[in-house]
Amino acid sequence: LTTGNYEEPNVTTQLTNKVGYISLKQFTSNSDALVREAISELTDEGARSFVLDLRDNPGGYLSKSVDVASLFIKSGTVVEIDTLTTSTTREVSGDLAEAPLVVLVNGNTAGSAEALAAALRDLDRAAIVGTTTMGKGSVQVTRPLSFGGALRYTAARYVSPSGYAIDGVGVSPDASVAMDSDSSTDRQKEVAVETAQSLIKN
Repeated sequence: LTTGNYEEPNVTTQLTNKVGYISLKQFTSNSDALVREAISELTDEGARSFVLDLRDNPGGYLSKSVDVASLFIKSGTVVEIDTLTTSTTREVSGDLAEAPLVVLVNGNTAGSAEALAAALRDLDRAAIVGTTTMGKGSVQVTRPLSFGGALRYTAARYVSPSGYAIDGVGVSPDASVAMDSDSSTDRQKEVAVETAQSLIKN
């Protein structure tokens, strides 16, 4: 076997019939900058609506999920973080992209990616297409123990802007589209692009 280094880009884009498609693999330290750049480039190329693909996105930095939300939302609460004793919110003001938006999700969309999808839906900023997300709206903390082991526990849970807990429930789509494993075409992506195209105002 021949070994080597392989890097997969965190953000990929495509322009189809004035619809800018942006796939975000996970929320890393520069995700918001990459998505911002993608929006600007696609807009310059003629995009008038967008599809944000969060399928198979395991989450990552919640702060970057909030930063990405600020690219699409003028103002409002993105997520509420509840612990046993406190409740805090993350709010944004921005809206780089005012164009119509469709978000793609599936059963592997988790964590901060679910928080973003829930916020965009609850704030009437995007239509959700795909299948219900994983339902991992929680924060885990690992504490080392004196004998060498460790304790992992849930320290907080994510609550959507409309007030429902994501953990164990997930984010359900507005348009449910199952992935056809026998098909060579990406039906979920096709429906998302068609939906985004239908939202373009002449």
